[in-house]
Amino acid sequence: MARDIEARRTRYNGETFRSKLEAQWAVFWDELGVKWEYEPQMFELPDGKQYIPDFWIVDLALWVEIKPNAKIAREEDAKWKCEQLAYKTGDRVYLDQGGFAWPISEDWAYSNAFVAGGAEVYSVLFYYITGHVEGDFIYHSENHYWATCPECGKLGIAKDLREGYSINYIFSCECYTRTRHLSLHSNSEIVMKAYDKALKYWS
Repeated sequence: MARDIEARRTRYNGETFRSKLEAQWAVFWDELGVKWEYEPQMFELPDGKQYIPDFWIVDLALWVEIKPNAKIAREEDAKWKCEQLAYKTGDRVYLDQGGFAWPISEDWAYSNAFVAGGAEVYSVLFYYITGHVEGDFIYHSENHYWATCPECGKLGIAKDLREGYSINYIFSCECYTRTRHLSLHSNSEIVMKAYDKALKYWS
């Protein structure tokens, strides 16, 4: 039943989304001034099946696939599709399979789709690595979250280290690199405001 509710077509900003959850992500990005495109391109996978990623995030050159939970993601082979998309395009691919999820911190709130304690994988970032000593391959890294750069305020994706810090993985700015750390307590409140608006938009 929950899946039927989640998959209800939803109209927002002139676009018809396949689910309310996808529309909520669009609200989230709009609130942060991030340009997105919904289902802009179809790809043919190695098994001959056609696949249309949910979003292309223009600012970050990032494909995003949205699933309501890990169980449905497994049923629909979401990780395999994202891996193939990363391999085919050379672009980074972000799979969210937990709704809106945030790292544990006294300054952050998160939806009940996220299991406190971090045992559940709620997101996976895939990217194609070339020129490695063992050959080209697809790298996947688990549990990232959306954050803003504390210096310039631009949106990006960071890796949660569960030690009060995070690695900056993808940002549209050049203030930080992957080897530098961001404090979870320094994230801008505009991200949480966008999150709250997206959750409450149809309530």
